[in-house]
Amino acid sequence: MFGTVVFTSCSNSQTSETASTSETKRTTQNSQNDKIDFENAFIVDVRTPQEFKAGHFEGAINIPLNTVESNVEKFQGHDQVVVYCRSGARSGQAKNMLMNAGVDNIINGINEAHLNKIKKQQ
Repeated sequence: MFGTVVFTSCSNSQTSETASTSETKRTTQNSQNDKIDFENAFIVDVRTPQEFKAGHFEGAINIPLNTVESNVEKFQGHDQVVVYCRSGARSGQAKNMLMNAGVDNIINGINEAHLNKIKKQQ
């Protein structure tokens, strides 16, 4: 049931501001000390193909959350992996899946706006 709630909270439908804000704060705390090497990082948008087509972070590729586990090999061998979605919930799930599969140096980039903010600050 929790997985359904988390997945729903990151879907295209409107979500409560409180849930979204709490997730963003928690995810920001986890990644605020992570420096992203934008020149070399493997940046992955884990949203749906439709969301990706509507706009995405420059240089990102699309591996939807529901295909992350079957595409673990694509994440391996990179010095740094950055995953993001719309609110940070799906990318948080992707990060956990990848860590459980033995992939190292994964950053939850939260969303495109957050990645753009970090890039400007560096």
